[in-house]
Amino acid sequence: MDATLALAALGEPIATRSQLLSAGATPRDLTVAVRGRRLLRVREGYYAEPLADPALLQAVRIGGRLGCVSALQRHGVWVPPHSFPHVSVEPNASRLRSPRDRSRPLEPQNRDGCEVHWAGAVEIDDASVHTCGIVNALAQTIRCQPAEFAVAALDSAMYQGRVTARQVAAIFAALPKRLTPLRSLIDSRCMSGIETLIRLALIDRGIPFEVQVRFVGVGVVDFVVAGCVVVEVDGREYHEGEVPTARDYARDAELAARGYIVVRLNYRQVMFERELAIAAIVGAVRAHRRGPTV
Repeated sequence: MDATLALAALGEPIATRSQLLSAGATPRDLTVAVRGRRLLRVREGYYAEPLADPALLQAVRIGGRLGCVSALQRHGVWVPPHSFPHVSVEPNASRLRSPRDRSRPLEPQNRDGCEVHWAGAVEIDDASVHTCGIVNALAQTIRCQPAEFAVAALDSAMYQGRVTARQVAAIFAALPKRLTPLRSLIDSRCMSGIETLIRLALIDRGIPFEVQVRFVGVGVVDFVVAGCVVVEVDGREYHEGEVPTARDYARDAELAARGYIVVRLNYRQVMFERELAIAAIVGAVRAHRRGPTV
């Protein structure tokens, strides 16, 4: 079988030599495909599509697989923006190679544009040759990221049903005890990471709220704060310049008719202007309480 067809049959952008041979390719097929630039030889025994994600290529060239927030992003779990691929290697891994130059070792100071995690597995999960599974990637994320981002990733994975309560318990059992309090902050009702960030900010400031509240004739809203302000959060990462839809206007009007003030927040406001976003919510609560009775 043609080596590129063998890789396509596996359904993966990167595969090992043994996987490709098992799929029907021959050693000569692999040599011909690499010479014809129809496959990339990433490192000894690993082959990739020519247009494979550069982050995956970097991870495999180093001698590991995509991990932490980079793996979660590939699995469709919410993660914060990050500049460099996060790469997971075995705890005893040594002689790692540069992702840019296979002839020289990985530089420990700058890590050649990658964040390397020497991480043991929490459990055997759905890891591929190029990407960690969700359980182990979550464990790495909890160790690596600020608490609010770690909880947001956990919320996202739980909301999507990608991890079970038993797996979350196993993750925290494998982590240092100083991280255990984060488990009590998980709320699988939050649909997006930025909803989690607003939720944690409200908790931190002692502001009462309810999550995912259903209104007859309106539908479900993200938050009801202090019983009088509805907060809707748009989780799309690039929401700049977009406007509410006709349905949004209708919902807002119906909620206003029932006496609620509606505050809408987008990704940029929550991620980069959170103090202003919370101030807007607090200001709406104060305005509602001192407003005139009609």
